[in-house]
Amino acid sequence: MKDIDQELIDWAIDTIKNEYKEDVALLIGQKGGCKIPTDNQNIAFDFFIPATDRGYQLSQTFVIEDMGYDLFPISWERLEGIADLNERITFAFMNGVVLYARTKEEEQRFLDLQQTVRERLKEQSYREKKAMEKVEAVMEIYKSMAFSKNLSEVRKAAGGIMMYLSYALATYNGTYINGRFGKEQYVYEVIGMKEHPEDFEIRCNLVISGTTVQEVQNAVHGLIQSVRDFLLARIEKTTEERNYNYEDLASWYYEARYSFRRFDYYAAQGDTFSSYELGCYLQIEFDELEKEFGLNRMDLLGVFDVHNLKGYKQKAEEIEEYILAVLKEHEVPVKIYPDLKHFLEDQNKNNKE
Repeated sequence: MKDIDQELIDWAIDTIKNEYKEDVALLIGQKGGCKIPTDNQNIAFDFFIPATDRGYQLSQTFVIEDMGYDLFPISWERLEGIADLNERITFAFMNGVVLYARTKEEEQRFLDLQQTVRERLKEQSYREKKAMEKVEAVMEIYKSMAFSKNLSEVRKAAGGIMMYLSYALATYNGTYINGRFGKEQYVYEVIGMKEHPEDFEIRCNLVISGTTVQEVQNAVHGLIQSVRDFLLARIEKTTEERNYNYEDLASWYYEARYSFRRFDYYAAQGDTFSSYELGCYLQIEFDELEKEFGLNRMDLLGVFDVHNLKGYKQKAEEIEEYILAVLKEHEVPVKIYPDLKHFLEDQNKNNKE
């Protein structure tokens, strides 16, 4: 088809200047966006940033010959979310060029946000955090997919999962998926990156070649497991670089002591359901403590055995002792009193001081 990209850019800019001069901050273009290899790979308009609510009225979708066009709005707030690596269209933002700017300040704001992305992709801890957030999102999708019996629905979810895992690996590698197809499709982008699971392409092929619901579900499970294990094995703990307030850990412990006490009682009574339920509650807390205070793995539920609650009870005691040892190591005075008398004496002492 005839190359009309520049003519459409001129039309869009004229429309903004004549009808939305105070309502549109920026018009952004992208080279080769939404095109096929036989199209001219020139810069075309992509999206715009409204300055007022009226600015959203510039939005249009239409077809010329056989090409679809979408002049769509992205707010500054959403753009900031994209800059935080929260969305999959990072490529549209980062490949974007300013075609029109209402003010120099707004153009600079856009360029500054692009620089923010570059800086965040250089920051290891931020990349790791965002990569794992995407894996966690994938696991949520899989939860629903695992119960579906409809092949079309399962395949749709599988496609989304493959894409999100690709974003996770790209983020971990300090880059982003470019959203292209053919030889630059995201699976090929990932396997061209420095760090990725060796079996990524193989597992993606298993996903798309599955002919039954069970085959696709199993292949997706294996793909998620592979990427998750890959990232977890490589994400370095940076806990020593952080400053933790271990007094907060002490406060948690005082409140959690009643949960330890109830757990101890029901496990000793041989009450499997109650001790299992309390163990689940404690495990959720332990998992959060690991993140918040850089603690070692505290795996209580991993040792649960309906035939050996004694070992389960002992594990909880070991974890409690470990938490108290961490507080002692960081010289946090622990307010544990043998009786009411000692508690009141301490209170009176503090009041006098």
